[in-house]
Amino acid sequence: MRHAKRTVRSAAAAVAVLALAAGCAAIPSSGGVNRGQARTVEDPLDSLELVPEGPAKGDTPEQILRGFIDAATSPRNSYDVARDFLTGSFEEDWEPGSRVTIDVLSSRQLEQLGAEPGEDDDRTSMRVRAVPAAGLTATGQYEIAESRAPIELPYEFRKVNGEWRISDAPQGILIDESNFELVFRQHALFFFAPGFDALVPDLRWFAGADSVQTSIVRALLEGPSEWLAGGVVTAVPEGMRLEPDAVPVAGRVASVELVGGNVDDALAIQRIQLQLDESLRAVRSVGEVSLTVNGAANDLAALPVPPAPRVDSRTVVFDGERFGYLSSDGADVETLPGISEQVAALGPVGAAVGPEAQRVAVLSSAGVSLVSRGDPAQTLDTRPGLVTPAIDEHDVVWSVPADEPGALEWFGGGQHGTLPVPWNAERIAGLEVSRDGTRLLVFLETNGHTQLLVAAVQRDAQHLPLALGTPVRLDAVDGEARDIAWVDARTVVSLTGLSDGSGAIITQEVGGLATRRTAPEDAVQVTGGNNVRDLRTLTSEGVLQSQAGVGWQPRATGVAFLAPQQRVD
Repeated sequence: MRHAKRTVRSAAAAVAVLALAAGCAAIPSSGGVNRGQARTVEDPLDSLELVPEGPAKGDTPEQILRGFIDAATSPRNSYDVARDFLTGSFEEDWEPGSRVTIDVLSSRQLEQLGAEPGEDDDRTSMRVRAVPAAGLTATGQYEIAESRAPIELPYEFRKVNGEWRISDAPQGILIDESNFELVFRQHALFFFAPGFDALVPDLRWFAGADSVQTSIVRALLEGPSEWLAGGVVTAVPEGMRLEPDAVPVAGRVASVELVGGNVDDALAIQRIQLQLDESLRAVRSVGEVSLTVNGAANDLAALPVPPAPRVDSRTVVFDGERFGYLSSDGADVETLPGISEQVAALGPVGAAVGPEAQRVAVLSSAGVSLVSRGDPAQTLDTRPGLVTPAIDEHDVVWSVPADEPGALEWFGGGQHGTLPVPWNAERIAGLEVSRDGTRLLVFLETNGHTQLLVAAVQRDAQHLPLALGTPVRLDAVDGEARDIAWVDARTVVSLTGLSDGSGAIITQEVGGLATRRTAPEDAVQVTGGNNVRDLRTLTSEGVLQSQAGVGWQPRATGVAFLAPQQRVD
């Protein structure tokens, strides 16, 4: 009966979720379980929480194991319900925050190791076979599973006062995909681009709405994710720590007391304040951050928030004769003075527009060229089989042959260089640099298996590339890698041709979850605007389409290619 009750309670919780989403009154509980997003008004789903049950008298080892996994969905009071399933000694050793394994519930299996325990037995073993979908690191970084091969998680049991308890288990918690989205919420930590002129999001996932502000500040002090570290900087000096090790909130004011580190620069303190303000902005209970550094309250004026890089809302196209901005009715192309005629004269088959549309990197039969406003076109790369180049925030052009993904070269500031790449593949379909210049997105393919990767770009004082960091792997579907694009500072999109002739568009935040939708028939190119709604696709027949509800709507015909853009001020 006990486990039947748990099922009923879970079903009731699911009904409560639907009711709240429809705008009904919130149930009287506290703590957040929905995916975190920036909000300016109170979200009723923030008051919903999974309510697990503790162990019951006479539970079998299997019931204890299932109950423990269920109870670990509630982080309240340091997972106190889940700890009730553990022996006293293992309870002290168990670290639920050390790792999160997100698995496919339908594939999860519990297996007894050895004979079923008898009445007189006081020890036994079981294991869980799980198919991993993703995982979280100790600092909340979301990682796509590299393989869907099952993993085995061993659990040891012994009797305590006649009742089975878990005496040893893997560190961290196991949670299925659906419960993960209820229990953990996404938050963006913010670091700086090296010139301190842009904020770069570093997405993390945390459980427990009553203490999420503490988790965010701790993670911010530890610095950026390992994959991102080479491309960004932080104002927080080494050795700075939170003391006391908590961030209390009273009257919507979060109090952050930092000690240690060498901070005697007012600008550095202002930048720390800015990082804290922006990183805690999406926490519903926080409206203001009070900062104290080494006992001194920060009373300095707040720095302005750097604007997020944005592109021109108009789509850049080449129609076979004219290169420029497509009109709103799709009937005309507004050319770029001093640039468009030069681009068209090259016989382009692809292009990318630089900051303020002052330069365009062009792919033609001659290779990759750079067209600058008012200057003659400059040939940069004459290697055969090149993909459409990328141009970044610092006017650096990136070029690589489609069949040699490791032969990446850059051109900028009158200089030219090569970079060792942190990937291995047979083909590269595209590359594009984020609008803040800190991350490189690439789309790779090997024997029909695709890889979508983002790597940090390390630069020198002149903003020229020095190295690429170890990439983070994003969600992708197997098939023909066709195109990629940045949508905004944290979101990317990929276009894949599937074996059945259809196409898939996957949109995802770097470090977040992915959504998939069907691409227009024969789509070969995708480009982003300033949000997901601004996506545009191009078919092999030259039809430009935009999103219309759940479908796609033609906007123009006779388009040869689309050109991604860098920022405009």
